[in-house]
Parts: sequence; structure tokens; C-alpha cells
Amino acid sequence: MAIRLSGMTSGLDTDSIVKAMVSSYTTRKEKYQKAQTKLEWTQDAWKSLNTKVYSLYSNISNLRFSTAYNLKKTSVSDTTKATVKAGSGAPSGTQSLKIKQMAKAGYMTGAEIKADSEKTTLAQLGYTGGDAKLEVKMGDETKSITLSASSTMNDVVKELRNAGLDANYDSSYKRFYISSKKTGVANDFTITGSNIDGASALYSLGIAYGGEKTTTGTYSSNPYDEYAALHGVSDDETRAKIEAAVTNYNNLTTDAAKMNAQSKNLMNAVNYGYSYATLQGIYEKLDANNAGDSDKLKLLEKLGSSRDGALISKNGDSYDTYTKTTLTDTNGNTLYKYIDSDNNSHYIAAVADKDKDTTSYYDVTESTRTAYTDADGKELEAVPTVVDDTTLKVGDKTYKKDEADGKYYLQKEDGTADKTDSITVSQKTEYTIAADAVNKTGIESASVAYDTIIKSMDEKTKSSYDEALASVQAFENSKDEVLGSDDKYSVASLTKAIQNAYAGNGKEAVEQLLAGNGNEADGFVNKANALEEAAEANTKKAADSNIVKELASKQKDSSEYTQALNDLLDRVNTAYTLQNKALFNSQVKKVAGQDSEIELNGVKYTGDSNSYSINGLTIEALAETGDSAISITTSTDTQGVYDKVKDFLTEYNNIINEMTKLYNADSAGSYEPLTDDEKDQMSDKEIEKWETKIKDSLLRRDSTLGSVMTAMQTAMMSSVEIGGKKYSLSSFGISTLGFLNAAENEQNAYHIDGDEDDANTSGKTDKLMAAINDDPDTVMQFMQQLSTNLYSAIGDKMKSTDLSSAFTIYNDKQMKTEYTNYTKTIKEWEKKISDREDYYYNKFTQMESAMTKLNSTQSSISSYFS
Repeated sequence: MAIRLSGMTSGLDTDSIVKAMVSSYTTRKEKYQKAQTKLEWTQDAWKSLNTKVYSLYSNISNLRFSTAYNLKKTSVSDTTKATVKAGSGAPSGTQSLKIKQMAKAGYMTGAEIKADSEKTTLAQLGYTGGDAKLEVKMGDETKSITLSASSTMNDVVKELRNAGLDANYDSSYKRFYISSKKTGVANDFTITGSNIDGASALYSLGIAYGGEKTTTGTYSSNPYDEYAALHGVSDDETRAKIEAAVTNYNNLTTDAAKMNAQSKNLMNAVNYGYSYATLQGIYEKLDANNAGDSDKLKLLEKLGSSRDGALISKNGDSYDTYTKTTLTDTNGNTLYKYIDSDNNSHYIAAVADKDKDTTSYYDVTESTRTAYTDADGKELEAVPTVVDDTTLKVGDKTYKKDEADGKYYLQKEDGTADKTDSITVSQKTEYTIAADAVNKTGIESASVAYDTIIKSMDEKTKSSYDEALASVQAFENSKDEVLGSDDKYSVASLTKAIQNAYAGNGKEAVEQLLAGNGNEADGFVNKANALEEAAEANTKKAADSNIVKELASKQKDSSEYTQALNDLLDRVNTAYTLQNKALFNSQVKKVAGQDSEIELNGVKYTGDSNSYSINGLTIEALAETGDSAISITTSTDTQGVYDKVKDFLTEYNNIINEMTKLYNADSAGSYEPLTDDEKDQMSDKEIEKWETKIKDSLLRRDSTLGSVMTAMQTAMMSSVEIGGKKYSLSSFGISTLGFLNAAENEQNAYHIDGDEDDANTSGKTDKLMAAINDDPDTVMQFMQQLSTNLYSAIGDKMKSTDLSSAFTIYNDKQMKTEYTNYTKTIKEWEKKISDREDYYYNKFTQMESAMTKLNSTQSSISSYFS
């Protein structure tokens, strides 16, 4: 950079002169700066609008499905006993609910002790032992606590809380209050001593609980009895008792798992049985209309998604299936493969006649030959001469086999191999249509054959078919993880029993089998309930042996099993000692954790909380009803459906109105973004007004915005055919006000007739609510399809291209590139301005220097004449 001296000798305003001289350069730079600023504002406008359009796109995604409109409302006859919310899957109608038992958390109120404050220590309570080992057990989890004589009441509370309990010490009443954090039997707790000092510490703290004291001086719930019961006269006998308990525990849990699996299969078999009978009835109707259609359909069902690209051909009483391959014959025709009963593969070639739009199928002959390919994978035109097992010759070239990779490489004059020139020898299988091959007839496209049969069904039959087939396939394809296939309640056994029943006497025989053949106890549901109860009983018995649960989970004869057995042995011996030596506080009270129990429509449900989610209903039990029942009434939430449609239209209107306003905005004329110098001459309010004028006009008559608006409007104006009748928004009293009646830039917004919140249409008849009340299914189907149309229209505009990113309606990539180019161009012009300024300042510096020298010379001359 040149030294910039500003008129020190000449007295000229060099800065102003230079600025004027480079003004043309500065004007060019400012032109690009203004264009970049305008582009940045345009990007911001698009980003804001795109966010709103994407929000609409995301919100209407769910509106494409029936679950969005399957809104239910529910009422309870006694809200002091329960609250109920209905989900979309809840059945309409009235149901009966009994709340037999509320879930409770385990709760302990300690005995009164002599601790005047939270800082009182165990020693001050009279405890004289050493390390007091305690165990807090909650469900399957056990945590250890260690206290000492110096531990305070606060320390005890802290340790209990760390172990997962809610605990407090009330110095006013001199008691501990302890509870589990969750309700239910599985979340109940016990606190026991792991050693004599631990049991003694619990007694000093007033929380040594052993149940009620009996007349014999023992306690009804001595916490050490369960472990002590496994004690023998020797350690060997104790180990034997423990291992016997493990065997019993494993038998109980294994039997429970088996019975639960059987119960589950029986319940699923009920649905399967009715679905299977329905499906067979549909097959019979198909055969009555066109013999053999059921066999064809059964084959096509098994193909599933592989129907696309598959072919079928009738072969006697069955069908052969040909699957499309990636192979071709020697003429390039696609091959289809069929595997026969002996697991041999056969191929046919599909020869397309494009002029006639037909395809013929021919058997092909399979042959194998030796192929020679060069280094580029191209087959050699001339077959090489085989000299021996390791040498090939092509003309005067000799190729030797490399045993490492099996290829033959060109031998150079020096005897080395040229790795760039090679021949690969392989066996090539070819498929050729014989000259006398006959066009195979009766070949059908599997997907076309399937569609033809399905279309022959009426709408009701098609719906029953889809539902029954899904149920049948789900059961037949399910796998038994617990039961063997020979179990009488395995999937295979139950499937066979139901199919045999149908083969014997049709649907009636299946229904008799499921219901119990005249004996209700033999019905599948009753059998399932009986097995479930038996499994529950086993599970409860196993729970009584939970002390061996961890040991039972170990692999017998492993080191982990041996260690766990020894640990349990020590615990049993300790418990045996504590069984008689431990002291208990007779004043301590314990409320056991309790599961809740309800009956819904006569079916019992239990849980560890007071909340249930059953068949679309969310039930919160508040109080017991005893044997009295309260009623739950569920119905379609017509107002909810109406609000769903209204909310959708409101969001659409807000966006389309904004788009319309942006598209129809007034022109900004010659307004351009201001430079810093221009802003210095204006007030903040004037600047804001100036820039708003430009920003409001940025998307005026924008072709991209116009195309998005057109796509959205077209989707909203589309008609939907339901049950052979066409519907549009106007069919439900929803329309625009038109250009003459609508407010400015709101001519594309939709209004609902009879909407009390809309001053334009509130006085009209509410056709939408009437339609929802009279025929909600039609309204829902229409809104689903309309939402799908709008979703697709917006989605098409948001697809990724070379100019735009995914989920973006404008050319953001292009704008980003343009912005970067502007930045680069502006820097180039800044460099040009700087270089030009340096050039002029250098000239002025030279002038100043010359004038300084001249002045100095003049001064010297003048001094001679002074």
C-alpha cells in the first residue's frame, strides 16, 4: 500500500480527490453489494415461508390416515371412581367397569424412639454394636446399607433414600416414615439385618418389623423365616435343601411359561378359527363362479410380494411358479426359473414382440462351454490353442498360467510375465431356444392373475378377505418359542385341529370346536383362562421361592453357580441365627404393597398401578366400587372431527393468504438497498420504511411461488370419488368467497358454512357438522384423500434438485451459489478500488514530495538575497 499523505505541502484535500477519482469503481462495488443484500432478504423471505409450508406438509401427513379422524369421546357414570379417555381404537358403546381393589405402595410407620432430633446418633439410642449390615429388598432388587454407632437419623434417611425408598424422620413424633416409591406388590419392600448388629440397629431405630406378635411370643412375619427354612443340621444338608428349592423353582417357572404359551395360542386360535372359516367360505364362492380360482389364489397368496415379476402356469391340478432372474439367453431374452419336485431348475425365455405388444415363452436348452476372456473381461474372438495344462498360445503369443490366481499371463522375451495382458479361463453356461421350440401356453403374470381374482370380489367380500387372510397368515406363520410342535396346544396342533374340523363339517364344526362342542369348559377361551390362572398360581408359588431365583439363573457346575450357592448358604445360616435372636418392634406398622384389580365387561385385570390401557381406553382408577359397576360410554367425537377439519383449513388459509399477499405485492419500483452513506443521511424510521418497501415486494410475481400456489390450489379443488359418487369441499359447505366478496389477498382461503367464528359464513347452514353426524365415514375418507392430494402436491414441489435441497420449495442451492459469487465479486472490486486508490495516492505523494523539494530550493535561494 502506498504512503498516503494528504496535501501537507499542496494544501489539497487529497482524500476527497481520490475518492472522486475512484467513484466509478465504488459505484460498481455498491451495485453488487445492493444486489447481494436484496438476495439475502429474498433468502430470508423464502426461509420463513418454507418453514410454514413444511409445517403444513408435516401436519397433513397424519391426516392421510383414518386414525387422524377416528376421534372418540367418553363419559363415566361416576367420575369420583374413575376417569377414562378414549383413543381412536376404542369401540363405541357402553361398557361396565368395577374397581375391585386399588393399588397401594408399601408403607411403614416406625415405632417411637428416643431420638430428639435428626442429629441423634445410634449410640445415643443405646446401640453398642459395630458395623450394622442391612439389606433393602424391593422386588427382585436388593441393596446393602452399612450403619455404625455414629450414624445419625439423617444418615439413616439418606441411606434409605439412596437404596430407592422414600424415607423421613419426624422428630416431633420420634418415628421413621418409610414407603416404596411405586405402588404394587412387585414394588413392596423389606428391611432386614444381614448380621446380628444389623438386626440390633433396626430394633434401635424402631423399624425392625416382624409382623404381629403371637400369643407364643413369636412374630407372624418374621423376615428371616424364609431363608431360615432352608437351614439344615449341616452345611451339606443346607446345600441340598437349597438345590431342591432351585429344582422346584425351575419346575414352577417352566410349567408357568408353558401354560402361558398354551393360553396365548388358544386365545389366538379363536380368532384364527373364525378367520379360517371365513376365508374358506370366500374360496368356495370363488370356485362357484369360476372353478379352480381358490387354488390359484392360495398359490398367489403364498407368493406375497414376490408376485411382482413372477409367472404361473397350470400343471394338472396345481400350478408351477416361475421367478424372474437376472439371466438371459443367447439372444438377450430374460429368463424365468422353475424348480421341480426333485429340486432341479428349469428355465424359460420371455421373447417380447414390441410391435404386437405380446410376449411368448419358450423352454431353453442349457449348455456349458469353456470361455476365454482378456484382461478387460471381453471374450476372445479366436479360441486359444491349448499347448498343455499351463500354456496357451494365441498366434505367436505365449501365455503361462499363474498358479496363484489361475490366470494366464503373456510371457515377455526376458521370461517374465506381463501382468497387463492376461487370459482368464472359465466355464460359461448358455441358454438357447431350440429351433423347434414351441411357444408355451397358459403362462400368466402372477400379479395380474392376483388382481383379476381380487377385482372379482365385491367391496364387502374384499374387506372380509383382507382381514381374514391377515389373521390366518399371522397365526400360521407364528412360531412357538416354548412349546414343541407335538404339544396339543402348539400352533401346528391347533391349526390342524381347526382345519380338520372345517373339513369335517364346515364353519359349524369350527364354531363348535372353539365354543367347546356343547361343553363350555372345553371351549378355547375357557381353556385359555384356566391355563392362565394355573400359570399365575405357579408364578405366585415361584415368587415364594424368589430367594433362589438368582441361583436358578446360573449354569449349574459353573463357578458362578458355586459362588452364588456359597453366598446363599451364608445368608441362610445368618437368617437361622437371626430367626430367634433378632428383636422386633411390636409398635411398628407395615402396610403391604398391593396390586390394583378391575373388571371390565366381566374380565379381570390386575396391575401394579391404578392406570390401565385396554382396547383403546385409558382408565385411571380413583376409588373402589365394590360389587357395584359404573358405566363407560364411548361415541364418535363429532366436534373433534369438525375441529380437526377446521384446524387444517385454518393453517392452509394462513399460508395461502400469505402467499397470495407476497405474490400480489406492490412493486418497489426503483427502490434499492441503502448504502451506509445513504443511511447516514436518513432517520431510523425512514430507513425502516424504505427497506420494508423493498422486502414486501421481493416475491412479487415470482414464478416459483406461483407454481407452488397453483399446485396447492389444484389439490384443494380436486374431487374425490367415494362409493361411486364424487365429492369436493363444496359438498360439505366449504368454499372460497371469490374475488368479489373476499378481503384483499384472501380470495383463495376456504370458509366453512355455519362456522360461528367466521363472520362471513356463520349465518349459513352447517353442512359439514351435519355430514359428520350423518355419515362420518364419507367425511373421513374424503379428508384422507384430499390431504393425500395436498401432501403429494407439496411433496412434489419440495423434492431435491440440482437447484434446491430436499423439503425446500425454492432454489436455495442456486441462491446460496449466487450469494457466494456476489461475495467473491465484491472482494474483487474492493481490491480494484484499493489498487486504484494506491495508484492515485502514490501520484499525489510524488507530487507532494516534488513540491517539498521545490519549496526547499526556493527557500535556499531566497536566503542568498536576504
